[in-house]
Amino acid sequence: MTTPRRAPLLLLNAQYLPASRDWRTEAGRADSPFRVDTFVREAQRAEAAGFDVLFQADFSGVNRAGLRSGPPLTVFEPFQAGALIASATSRIAVMPTVSTLYTHPFSAARALASLDRISAGRAWLNLVSSFRSGTAIGMRRDVPRTRRHAQTEEFLDVARRLWASWPPAANTPDPTTDRFIRDDLIADVDHHGAFYEQNGPIDMAPHSAEFPFTLQATSSLAGLRLAARTADGVFVGTPTLGAARALRRVLRREVRAAGRPEDSVAVLPGGFVRITATRAEAERLIEAERRRAGASGGGAAVDRLRARFPLLRLGDAGSADRLPADVLPEDPDEVFATCGSSYLPLWDLAGEPGRTVGEFAVEAATIGEHARFVGTAEQLGDELRRWYEEGGVDGFQLILGNDFETLCDRVIPRLRGTTR
Repeated sequence: MTTPRRAPLLLLNAQYLPASRDWRTEAGRADSPFRVDTFVREAQRAEAAGFDVLFQADFSGVNRAGLRSGPPLTVFEPFQAGALIASATSRIAVMPTVSTLYTHPFSAARALASLDRISAGRAWLNLVSSFRSGTAIGMRRDVPRTRRHAQTEEFLDVARRLWASWPPAANTPDPTTDRFIRDDLIADVDHHGAFYEQNGPIDMAPHSAEFPFTLQATSSLAGLRLAARTADGVFVGTPTLGAARALRRVLRREVRAAGRPEDSVAVLPGGFVRITATRAEAERLIEAERRRAGASGGGAAVDRLRARFPLLRLGDAGSADRLPADVLPEDPDEVFATCGSSYLPLWDLAGEPGRTVGEFAVEAATIGEHARFVGTAEQLGDELRRWYEEGGVDGFQLILGNDFETLCDRVIPRLRGTTR
């Protein structure tokens, strides 16, 4: 067991509260995503519970099917909402999302500098490359997907150089030289790269000397290598503890190769939360999910397994056969390098003895991109803590779930070890 060196880093998706209510009811509509005070109250309660960051996702497009089924992902522009939330809180950080494809680093750096000053140093950044074309962006996509990591790296380099171009010392008035701003300390960037030209400095003084904590989402080796060079945290999809451990091991190796301390980039998997009143209710929900996954089981389930994971060594095994001992390739790191993180949870499933191919197929079908935690508040707090203490994660981003009050009042304090 790995002994934790610091408390887990906890991010809350800003959509948790409005999405946790049933919008079909009057009580659910009271926490409307169209009211900014919904997010202000959410941030205040999350801050009191011990969350570190309120994370604001963004998608510059219109998902019509999603709009029919629940609250939209974005209602307020993230920087504007972040500024309002920061003014109503005192400790929790605010993390807006910036697309490197649709934003210039100068625009991003000055907006972030403004938010950093409004929040007195509590601005963080979620950086995405937006490889999926939006439906509401009135501009051409000129950067091919194969070059998005190179563009993101240059984007971040320019943004950081802009940030450093106006140091805090420049803001100290100097009456002896009759200067309110020490303009002699403000430096030109003079960047001429493959994607960006940036001559002058930032025009808006940041509050903090250091560039804000930067999060990047990834599921590939190339993405991990980019994060190892440039990020402070990675948002990853690791639905099992074993998958989280494997990805964290690869990340630490890449961080060392990039010449940084191995623990300088935090692993922050996504999690969906379902809080139940009793353990029995949790078991019923888990079993119901297994039944749904296996409803068209047998050969059909195994066929879907083969199609989804073609590297599995199933041979001509049928659903009733025992799972072959060598069903998975020998080296998970090689599989990750080739196929990304989707295979990593299978080592956990295959390690359970006595499984048939059909049972393995059903379990694999229940696994999504992110972890799903189902149980009582006490169970969830203990399980999240176990992932942290056993060296799988440095924290979590809790994406969506139910019962926001219980999450804040009972789950998070238990995870943090502050339960009274």
